[in-house]
Amino acid sequence: MPSPALLLQRGAQASLLLVFFAFPMSVALANVGLLLTLVFWLLGCVWGHSLRDARWALSNPVALPALALFAWVLIATLWSPAEGRALLEPVQKYLKFLLVPLLISLLREPAQRRRCWQGFALAMLFTLLITWLNIWFDFSWTRTHNQGFGKDHTVFKDYIAQGILMSFFTLMALWQALRSNTLALRWLAATVAVLASFSVLFLSDGRTGYLALLLGLAVFSVFAVGLNLRKLGLVAVAAAAVLALAFSTSQQLQNRVALALEQAENSSISVPVTSVGSRIEMTRFALTAALDAPLLGHGTASYPPLAKAYFTDPSWCNVVCVHPHNQFVFFLFELGLVGLGLFLWFVFAIVCQAWREAAPERALMMGFVAVLLAANTTHSSFWLSTENHFFVLMAALLMAGAHLRGSTGGAGTVAR
Repeated sequence: MPSPALLLQRGAQASLLLVFFAFPMSVALANVGLLLTLVFWLLGCVWGHSLRDARWALSNPVALPALALFAWVLIATLWSPAEGRALLEPVQKYLKFLLVPLLISLLREPAQRRRCWQGFALAMLFTLLITWLNIWFDFSWTRTHNQGFGKDHTVFKDYIAQGILMSFFTLMALWQALRSNTLALRWLAATVAVLASFSVLFLSDGRTGYLALLLGLAVFSVFAVGLNLRKLGLVAVAAAAVLALAFSTSQQLQNRVALALEQAENSSISVPVTSVGSRIEMTRFALTAALDAPLLGHGTASYPPLAKAYFTDPSWCNVVCVHPHNQFVFFLFELGLVGLGLFLWFVFAIVCQAWREAAPERALMMGFVAVLLAANTTHSSFWLSTENHFFVLMAALLMAGAHLRGSTGGAGTVAR
């Protein structure tokens, strides 16, 4: 008969597995999984070893910056112009930073990490399959209903979120191809990577996905081949050829890039709001306003009320007064250089750990960082539910398998 401590631990791990499987498809189901994870973990603090494992997780390089960033989010509410529920919303959104040590402690066992990778992969494989089938078949429950090649075929999320997740899934498939022991598995993983990358470039409208995929592939390739100049040269030539081919054959990609350039050239708050134009104007406003409180920022949840005072046109404010579509600028505006520095520390901890890993794991971790940088430069990903789930959960999963000096039972690679 398993002990209560073991049952509670297995309950928390099973709930966390549900989260990894659910969040690419349903945030509501993922939140239920997170709630169950937390309940089992808290009960494990009484009848199990949850606190002991959490103390071990605190030695992970990414744990302290995550906790410090969440603590600063709370502290920065003290000088915020926002009140009541407006203050509670960002605290809830950034709460997963507080859960990072808990997540890492539950991902300590190699078998659990492997199951979570498989859960995420299964959800993304299903998304990829429906994305391609949607070219010919209409599904009543999908996000889009426009058959034909070269159109947007988003399945569960908005096209930005799906593009970001599918970009990383492409890297994950390539990573699997590098580490597979049989030729058949390598070809299968490589085929999945090609289909996933094509779904981003040819079956999605998301320019964020284009950027995340291309930057992620470039960084992944560099670290996969190492510092061999000849191999790097071959990778660069191959990447240029693939990019040229993709651009020349994807009318959708050409149209989206041309539209982005046109919107950037005509950016102004005196013209109708556009995707790229709004990002330029939001960044201009946020960076200018950040100079008024550079160190501490304007306070948690301060962006919406201050943006409403600046963007008086309702058609503009509906788009730009929620968040500035750039997480780095967002943190600088609300949390100042202190908050931005803590966020960069969080990212840098992953980079530093990646350097200590073997080539395939290093390539995957650095590719993840590249996707993170691309996504958060064009979107406020840690403020948005699906992307917040993705980046925090994947950071914990990647770092939980990393080598930790001085820890017991924590050594291992990303997946083993």
